Amino acid sequence: MTAEASLSFAGDCMQVAGEINFTSVIALETEGAVWLQSQAPDKCRVNLGAVSYSNSAGAALLISWQRTAAAVGKKLEIEQVPQSLQGLLHLSGLDNVLPALI
Repeated sequence: MTAEASLSFAGDCMQVAGEINFTSVIALETEGAVWLQSQAPDKCRVNLGAVSYSNSAGAALLISWQRTAAAVGKKLEIEQVPQSLQGLLHLSGLDNVLPALI
């Protein structure tokens, strides 16, 4: 059984919950990008503390959101990265691209 992925927003924080996978990542990326472009403050956060599972789609999602934020002049901080996603970022060398995660 899989936990449906969702986003919620409160102030400067976008909270990701559930499973980030190849199916859920498309809707997450779109909804998150809209928030970053139109509603997020100049300094905002993504909290991954409620993520129950992530594969490489999660890494791609974070990179996409970082690029979107940078394109509109916003600083995006990522917090509470699950251990499994940290390991994936390290193994793939993406911890150098997203150094705040590790």
